[in-house]
Amino acid sequence: MIASRTRRKALGLGLRAAAGAAAAVLLAGHTPYGQWVVYRKKHLLIGCHRADPTTYDLAKRVVGLLDEHLPAAKSRVARAPNAGRLASLLATAQMDVATLGPDDATAMLAGSNGFAAYGPVALRLLLPLEERLLVARAEFPERHAWLVASALVGTELVPAGQGADDLGVPWHPGARAFLEGRDEPGKD
Repeated sequence: MIASRTRRKALGLGLRAAAGAAAAVLLAGHTPYGQWVVYRKKHLLIGCHRADPTTYDLAKRVVGLLDEHLPAAKSRVARAPNAGRLASLLATAQMDVATLGPDDATAMLAGSNGFAAYGPVALRLLLPLEERLLVARAEFPERHAWLVASALVGTELVPAGQGADDLGVPWHPGARAFLEGRDEPGKD
């Protein structure tokens, strides 16, 4: 009788310890969000979306060129399911740079069409990429925009001397500075 009571106490104690451990793990708020913040700070994410496969191909090419000419950026492709999700990431400063079609970029900038739910997203043009645009949030540091432009201009993706008409998105001051031959802005 004493042995069975001792076993029950030990079993109950073991179950309570296991339940406590499980609760601690669940209540600790284990979420990848904290690591996402760290990852974003270490890598320049180039956004694109599945609804426009060309943006993904361009983002991969941009990353390849940045790896070659600007390895310190540690750039990576970040692929959203659609342009709306990309607008959300840009609007909430979870991403700084993206490849977009001109229509998506101008609609995001205005907060119109399918992007009204996100409000106007302050985008600036880094460079035209074939029939798409490489854009950044307006708060993207000027020096970073200058460095991205310097790494991409003169490559097969952005030939030197390529002119750009009015593309519906204002130029980023850092990218414009590079294109106009001005010196690299001061370090952040």
